[in-house]
Amino acid sequence: MIPSPVQALLEVFSGELADLRFGDMDAKGLAQIADEAQAATDAVTTAQATLDIARAKLLERQETLLHAAQRALAYARIYAETNDELRARLDGIALPRPAKRATATSAEELRKSPTPMQAKTGDGRRGRRRKGEGVAEESTAAE
Repeated sequence: MIPSPVQALLEVFSGELADLRFGDMDAKGLAQIADEAQAATDAVTTAQATLDIARAKLLERQETLLHAAQRALAYARIYAETNDELRARLDGIALPRPAKRATATSAEELRKSPTPMQAKTGDGRRGRRRKGEGVAEESTAAE
């Protein structure tokens, strides 16, 4: 992306100053450099998108491996119940817990849902009723 001040200068050079040349600087040369800068920006954007996809795939594969390793460790521990030496080796292996990944919808729903402190009581006020509050009102209403 070309910064707006540079874009404004390019417009001046392509309009009012199109026929002028200052040393080695003219509208055509400036436009060519701007095109090269935009091409480099596009290349970085494409490379970043490719990297993001590769990184997501790596995380997914690592998570799959971790789940498989946890299952394998659980099976191995059952198998090693009668083998003290193997059980001791397996007990020394501490696998990390898999990361919980929130989906965009569930994260959005969590932001929108009220927390317990935000929930309102029946009379429109926030929080719990105080002790004895509402009891007198209910007893007078019943009479």
